Amino acid sequence: MRQIYLVDSVGSTFTFNHLTKALFTEIEGVGIDRENKYLNFGGTYKLAEKKNPIGSIAGKIIFLNGYEGYTEFLNFLKNNKGDLRLFYKADNLKYTFVELVSLTKTELESGVLQCSIKFDKLSMWLSRITNTIKVNESTVNKVYPYSYPYTYSISFNGEISVVNAGCSDAPIRIEITGKVNNPIVQIIKEKEVISQMRLILKTTNATDVIIVNAIPTEQEMTLNVNDNISDIYGLQDFNCDNFLLLPRGTYTIKFDPGVTEPTKCKITYLEMYEGN
Repeated sequence: MRQIYLVDSVGSTFTFNHLTKALFTEIEGVGIDRENKYLNFGGTYKLAEKKNPIGSIAGKIIFLNGYEGYTEFLNFLKNNKGDLRLFYKADNLKYTFVELVSLTKTELESGVLQCSIKFDKLSMWLSRITNTIKVNESTVNKVYPYSYPYTYSISFNGEISVVNAGCSDAPIRIEITGKVNNPIVQIIKEKEVISQMRLILKTTNATDVIIVNAIPTEQEMTLNVNDNISDIYGLQDFNCDNFLLLPRGTYTIKFDPGVTEPTKCKITYLEMYEGN
C-alpha cells in the first residue's frame, strides 16, 4: 500500500490517509530527473556530464474535513523550524528533504477542500539502513592438544555483510557502546580492507558511547560519558579514512573493540537513489 507522510525537524509527523482525512493525490516528481550535457562527435553524441537538479514534488491534497483539515496542516508547516522530510513508499520506503513552495486554498465543495501543493526537492531519495555488529569471542593461534606447554590469545570482534543498493557511495554512521581500546571498523571486499576507521582512545565504562558520523548534514566525532559529550576529532588515527563511505555493492564490515568485552557497534548507512 502506498504511504506518504511528512516529518519535521523534531519528529512530528503529518500522515496523508483516510484516518487523518487528508489525501495526497496526483503526485508528481518522485521519478528520475536529470540534466545531461553531451559532446558532439561528428553527429554522434556522447554523455559528458550528468547532474541531478533540485527538482520538485507536486500534487493535490484533498482535505475531507474541509477548512479544519487545511488549518491543521498549515499549523504543522508553520511549526516546523528546520529540515522537513517527505517519506514516500510505493515499493520501498524512502525520503527526501523538501521545502514548501506553494499551497493553494480553494472553495469548499460538499465539505471537501482540494488544494494544490508544491515542494522543492533538496536531496536525492534516501534510505537509512541500520545493522548491529555482535562481537564474539574468538581465538588466535590456538593450537592443541600438544604435550608441551602452549598459549593462545583471545580477542572479541564481529562482522556483518551489508549491501549498498543505491546509486552512489553511502555515508556511514558508527555508534559504539561500551569499553574500547583503540577500536577499529573496517570495510572489507574479498578479504581486502577498502577503508577503515581507527581511534586512539580507551574507554572504561559499559555505558560510554562513541559516534563517528560521516553523513554530511550530521557529521560528528564525539564521546559521551555520563551525558558529558566531548569532541574526539583529535583522537583519530589520521592515517585512516575514519569518516567512512560504503561503496555500491556487497561488503563486509568488521568491528574490533580492542578489548575482551561484549561492546556493541551499530552501523547505519544512508543509501541514495535518483528516483523512488
